[in-house]
Amino acid sequence: MIIHRIKYHTEKGAVLIISLIILLTMTLIGLVAMQNTSLEEKMAGNMRDQDLAFQAAESSLRDAEDWITSQAYEPTANTSGSHGVWTLNSASTTVPWWEDSNAWASNAITITNDIPDIKTQPRHLIEEAKFVGDGQLNVGLQQDVSGSMYYRVTSMGTGGTDQARVLLQSSFAKRY
Repeated sequence: MIIHRIKYHTEKGAVLIISLIILLTMTLIGLVAMQNTSLEEKMAGNMRDQDLAFQAAESSLRDAEDWITSQAYEPTANTSGSHGVWTLNSASTTVPWWEDSNAWASNAITITNDIPDIKTQPRHLIEEAKFVGDGQLNVGLQQDVSGSMYYRVTSMGTGGTDQARVLLQSSFAKRY
């Protein structure tokens, strides 16, 4: 009978150490992936908020242009905007009304439609820019009596929060 001796090698635990290193590496990769996903979700939310603000401002801009179109007679522009149209510059300075925070706070016209999912309903200001005549002078008046009045329409919209703001401007002409 032959007896074989089995030699036992002493184990040093290398497999355990390598397994722990791989597990740690995979955990770090998972954490980085979660942070990236969270950041991308915030970016998507901000883009949605900005898009809502743009759509609200666009809606207010169209509302103001529709109002100008509906006027049968030229509205009188003044420094209070009481007839819906402002003079070109604010009363105290040469700054346009849309740059004057007091005008937005107190006298801007709020859109008539109620837009869902936004924090504050959009507002607009209409400024009388200039009259462009047809080039035919009326005898004795030395000024054009027919032509188009140009307006600068500025609207401000917000998104789901007041942090996302969009300011849009258009030039709009109307013959009276």
